[in-house]
Amino acid sequence: MFEGRTLIIATKHQKESVIAPILESELGVNCIISDELDTDLLGTFSGEIERKLSPLETARKKCFTAMELAKCDLAIASEGSFGMHPSLFFSQADDEILVFIDKKNNLEIKARELSTTTNFNAASIQNKEELEKFKEKTLFPSHGLIARKNKDD
Repeated sequence: MFEGRTLIIATKHQKESVIAPILESELGVNCIISDELDTDLLGTFSGEIERKLSPLETARKKCFTAMELAKCDLAIASEGSFGMHPSLFFSQADDEILVFIDKKNNLEIKARELSTTTNFNAASIQNKEELEKFKEKTLFPSHGLIARKNKDD
């Protein structure tokens, strides 16, 4: 069904390094990316550009935009969110959505991984000692930090 077809991975942030080997091996597709695709226009992780659509709709839009750019009919995209768990109150969560769209066969496959295994956190830092403790708690430098002058900056 998919063997020999071109599949575009709708990403700007090197997710193809994880996704492509699996899909090429298991589905026999030829994975590509597009340098023209700017998924950040749909919202950025750090909040400079607000995501206007739901995570699922954002992933779908990434797929359709990428397919149009690449002139192909097979795409995959992901969209993730960190924040409060939707049903485990007072727990942080990593919510990842993956959407695979095959326009030729009118097929859409969605997968969701909701996990409390995350180092998502936030803090107001007043001094170097607090920063050092926060860096350790959030596994920096293996995980990045976003620094803001104030909460709404």
